[in-house]
Amino acid sequence: MPIDLNRYGRARARRLCSSLPATLLAVLAAGAAFASTTAAGASAASEHFACSKPDSAHIPCRFSTPSGNIRCVWFPSPNNVTCELLATHRAYRLHPSGNARSIKINIARRGERLPTNQQLLFTQSLSCHDTKTTMTCNQDFGTGEFKLAFRGSHSA
Repeated sequence: MPIDLNRYGRARARRLCSSLPATLLAVLAAGAAFASTTAAGASAASEHFACSKPDSAHIPCRFSTPSGNIRCVWFPSPNNVTCELLATHRAYRLHPSGNARSIKINIARRGERLPTNQQLLFTQSLSCHDTKTTMTCNQDFGTGEFKLAFRGSHSA
């Protein structure tokens, strides 16, 4: 009895075509899972703690809000933090003791871009906290502080 190769070929092609959508879906799902883990790893890798390098206690640290509208610099000696709102050129300087002072300064370099809602802690109880468009710096155990925002900047 002769074998009908044409019929055998058609049956094989039907089996292949019937399993093709399932195989394609499995490949697409695996690719999507790889892409999501890669994106999650990349975003986790891009988020970091600014001013936390090995020598960070001895070198000035420049940082900015995520939107880049506020630039700041912390100097270890004398210990102070200075921030400038670029739109209005309003700037404040805060020392570990005393109130924040309004100053004239132009911070040219942007520095490290902070992730939203990160708090930076500096020596002698100075800290800064950012949102997307504001920066608040204060003395952790004192009364001095300033807040820079497009509307509502103030110092104490």
